[in-house]
Amino acid sequence: MRALSIAVLVLVTACSGRLRSSDPPAGAGSLAPHLAGSGGRIVLSWVETDATGGPALRFATREGDGWGQPRTVVRDRALAADAVDVPSVVPLAGGGFAAHWSVKRHESTHARDLLVAVSRDGSTWSAPSRPHRDDTDSEHGMASIVPAAEGEGFSIVWLDGRAGELTEDGRGGTALYASESDGRQFSAETLLDPRVCDCCKTSAALAPSGPIVAYRDRAEGERRDISLVTRASGGWSAPRAVHDDGWSLTACPTNGPSVAAQGDRVAVAWFTGARSTPSVWAATSGDAGATLSAPVRVDGGSPSGRVEVAMLDDGSAAVVWLEKLGERGEVRVRRVAPDGVAAPPVTVATTSASRASGYPRIAALSGHRVLVAWTEIGTGSRVRVSVVELS
Repeated sequence: MRALSIAVLVLVTACSGRLRSSDPPAGAGSLAPHLAGSGGRIVLSWVETDATGGPALRFATREGDGWGQPRTVVRDRALAADAVDVPSVVPLAGGGFAAHWSVKRHESTHARDLLVAVSRDGSTWSAPSRPHRDDTDSEHGMASIVPAAEGEGFSIVWLDGRAGELTEDGRGGTALYASESDGRQFSAETLLDPRVCDCCKTSAALAPSGPIVAYRDRAEGERRDISLVTRASGGWSAPRAVHDDGWSLTACPTNGPSVAAQGDRVAVAWFTGARSTPSVWAATSGDAGATLSAPVRVDGGSPSGRVEVAMLDDGSAAVVWLEKLGERGEVRVRRVAPDGVAAPPVTVATTSASRASGYPRIAALSGHRVLVAWTEIGTGSRVRVSVVELS
């Protein structure tokens, strides 16, 4: 009966949308895709091995129905080429770009520094700088960049392990920090949450009042539900729960949330394993995240999670995730209308269910069309992209 249910689901998803390949100029061995859009520009970034044998952060901009020439931000053998702690290149409102990546500290098994560089033209980049001011041998990563509404400014949030290094017993845990840049230098750091899940990515988007950040929290009893913080003229808000999932576990789930915004319309998508039931959910807001709708379940019954979300022109949310079928993982995407009704899912591609496949990514085009990027895992790896027409 289970096999029949899976077969029916695959048939439905294959017929529920239209797919068109739109592969980027990413080479064999590429991984860690990231999609970012701002002011009508869409940028895809990824990591691949260059001619010297070391990892390089590369990117291409969307041009018409294809991609421009690939460009390189940085080549660095210390670059943390990771399917989970993913670098990014983000277009800024003023026409430039901001990029972030993490580098491994020399002779450390776990410590990473977070580096950021900016560019006016995408070809010449500033010297990298750190948004964090500490110099501890601790992890700094899982960052998200949010462009300002205008100009070359941006905010960045990241996970920061300095408290564990600065406490005698190492129990300080991992915190969530933020800083702002005017395109030249960073402001002082702001502590947003002193204890969060240390292996789950962050996500951030720009609402009318300022950035809105989603992350996996870590509360008493090892509770690991999703929280939001927002910035307005008065500063950063206190963390608030997205939904009372009640997921408690001592291991790290390596499964962060995603948030997207279009004006006052906001969507949050996430994975939970609460009640021993792996599931993917989405909730929407019409007031810039101040309140959220009742969540809608979007998965097919056996998700690995690794969720991303984008906002469409009509206020719908498009959610992409990885569904697990044995050793395989299916990249699936589904539209959730503003009234909470979920359209049939679309299966975009098949990849590995392993951690190496990382997170699929999504960016909105016009109407109900989206770009979906993922890492194809076979004899090697390669970043792939498809244009998907959702129902």
